[in-house]
Amino acid sequence: MSFQSQSFTNGMEQLENKLFQQFVPSNQQDERLIQKGLFLYRQGTVYDGGYDQSMNMLRAKVRDVYQVNVRISLDPSKSSSCSCPDEQWCRHRMAVFFKFYQQTSSVSQWISKWRNQKPSMMQVNKTPESWKATVEQSISHLQYSHISEQPFLFDHYIKNAQLTIQKHTPMEKEWKPLYELHTMFWLFVYLSQGVKSYDEALLGNEDVIDHLAHILESMEDAMSDLAVYARPFAFDPFLEDLRTGSHLLLGELSSSTSYAAYSLLWFQLFTSKAWRERELERITAVEEETDEILFARTGLALLLMKSDLWKEQFRLSPPSVVPHAVRWMEWMLWDDRMEAAVTILKELPKKVPGYLALFITDSEKRSFSTWLIRKLESGKLRMQSPDSTIAVYEALLPYSARHLGSLLLDAGKYKEWVELVHWIEFSPEELELAGFKQLIDKRPEFAVPLLHQWIESLIAGRQRETYRKAVSYLKKLKKIYQQSNQSQKWEHYFQATLNQHKRLRAFHEECKRGKLIHVEE
Repeated sequence: MSFQSQSFTNGMEQLENKLFQQFVPSNQQDERLIQKGLFLYRQGTVYDGGYDQSMNMLRAKVRDVYQVNVRISLDPSKSSSCSCPDEQWCRHRMAVFFKFYQQTSSVSQWISKWRNQKPSMMQVNKTPESWKATVEQSISHLQYSHISEQPFLFDHYIKNAQLTIQKHTPMEKEWKPLYELHTMFWLFVYLSQGVKSYDEALLGNEDVIDHLAHILESMEDAMSDLAVYARPFAFDPFLEDLRTGSHLLLGELSSSTSYAAYSLLWFQLFTSKAWRERELERITAVEEETDEILFARTGLALLLMKSDLWKEQFRLSPPSVVPHAVRWMEWMLWDDRMEAAVTILKELPKKVPGYLALFITDSEKRSFSTWLIRKLESGKLRMQSPDSTIAVYEALLPYSARHLGSLLLDAGKYKEWVELVHWIEFSPEELELAGFKQLIDKRPEFAVPLLHQWIESLIAGRQRETYRKAVSYLKKLKKIYQQSNQSQKWEHYFQATLNQHKRLRAFHEECKRGKLIHVEE
């Protein structure tokens, strides 16, 4: 062990610089962590320390509530570890740093220097390059081999990077959302590039996809906040940097997730018609035709109101365009472009069957169907083009049966509703949810055969509960006959039903309780 070696000296300098950048004196959480580490160091709780020159690694133990083992790599590309539960840089690692730092320098001077940093030193210069450098620094110690072995760790690395990035947020409130948007975009890009360069197959891992999608959510939140403020000319270099950076999302990083980031920018941020025209020209000239390029052309044609091009490109798109098209539809509604949203809805039925077929299990198909139905039901779109919505729901059968039934009744398609009920074989409970009461009110003649069918089915159940439900339907049927001046027909039917089931005493008792059978006092 040699504390005089050049590797130790250089490594400690790099670690010192990293900690200076990572922790900010004005941040109470950072201040508390430094104080706790300093306390442990001054109490002499760090022992059994050593420097492994071959691995460029600091090793030590710390007596705290319990003993912990600490290892800190002085190689910037590698991470540190502590046996305590804290995943991030902890007080134990801070104490070990101070223990080794005092071999060559003054810990008190380090503390004083750290606390006296000028705000200007802690703030990142307002240039795209400096902001991107902050992002690169935040993930410089990320180990992609760890992600390959344990993809769920990706979330831990991302959160650490986001915490580091947030500490350099500009003070001016109008700059904060732009900073978050710009840094989160480049965090998405740099992480995607890093994962791809290590193992391209990792970009298809569900954990990795989910964690990258969380970064997109941060981008979307920042974009909403940014919309509150006017955009000064000083923002232009950052917007231009995002525009040119978006080209990577259709190029080397092309994937469904990267296109989601691309569409977010071009639908919600880059609203200049000239920019969109130039971007459409650019991607039209691209020789390699990927799904994402096709999606981008389709989306831009929609934004530029090039109806013929939009329909042509959408029809050429594979079924995987569906979730993106649903997102476009939502954005069009937010921008009060109802006509454009309806245009998408009308084309959607042509793609939904193919997309549904991509799912293997019944559970996956049901989950997607529920998601799509929720999107259509929650917006103002459902009845703007009922035939198109019905076509989408028909493509989702049997998972959409209840909602399709309700929509058919709303659209006045009563005959089709009855056909659906016979095909799906609804239970009585499902009938109610599918709008059976509405059918009775609007077109009772269509309800009569179904009531006959369900009454017989319920009586055949031979249980008190099914008898009660049968009586409930009998009362509905009686009301329909009476309102249509067919009381005699009702009497014949009801008497025949009683005679047919004269041995079912419990059924007769329920009919008496329901006052269908007159009881002499």
